[in-house]
Amino acid sequence: MELILDSLESLIYIYEEVFWLKECFAILKSLIVFVLVWWIMRLQYRMTLLLYLGTFIGVACIFFGDIGYWSDNDVLKLIAPASLFLLAYNKKQDNDAILFIFLIPYFITSYEFYRSSHYVIMSIISHALVISSIIVVKQNIYLSLFISAVIGILINYIGATSSPGTNDILLNPALITLAVKGLEFYTKDNRYTDFLKSFWATLLCFAYFGSWAFHYIKPGCPLYSH
Repeated sequence: MELILDSLESLIYIYEEVFWLKECFAILKSLIVFVLVWWIMRLQYRMTLLLYLGTFIGVACIFFGDIGYWSDNDVLKLIAPASLFLLAYNKKQDNDAILFIFLIPYFITSYEFYRSSHYVIMSIISHALVISSIIVVKQNIYLSLFISAVIGILINYIGATSSPGTNDILLNPALITLAVKGLEFYTKDNRYTDFLKSFWATLLCFAYFGSWAFHYIKPGCPLYSH
């Protein structure tokens, strides 16, 4: 047990002190998850396996996030490529169950709604604002990209300056996706899926490059440093 703890402490040290190596490890894990999802989609029991995978990622996010091994942006790297792939894979928009089965268990296990009533209220308000913005801008690709970019910046900023899991409470991409898919089902408007594709593509860019950007602007930004 002591050996395991020592190993975890060494890994945490790498994550805190050797930034480029940390990012390489995070990207490798992201690619492994993507390959797993791609492989699972070719199997007969893909829904069951995706359910297990989404649950495992959510539980791992809580555990490794609490000990400081995974940052919130590392978590985004894990789910963004797979989520974008599942959106693109579902070309006829008749099999949203696959996306739900992957994101719902991840969302349930990683969303720390029990942290405090204050955070729950903030979460409701922030997600209501995001969903309202999406309803307004879904018909305009440029506004959609702008809203997605703002969400990506906020996810990176909150993840880098707040306690683990805070950005998932305030701007949870899985919850946003599920809510938008619900709007699409209710309104029968396929443009919501078009928005989600640009949304996850934008988040994918921020997941991979946002960490680097915020890492290098930190020394020159006193507000960010705190």
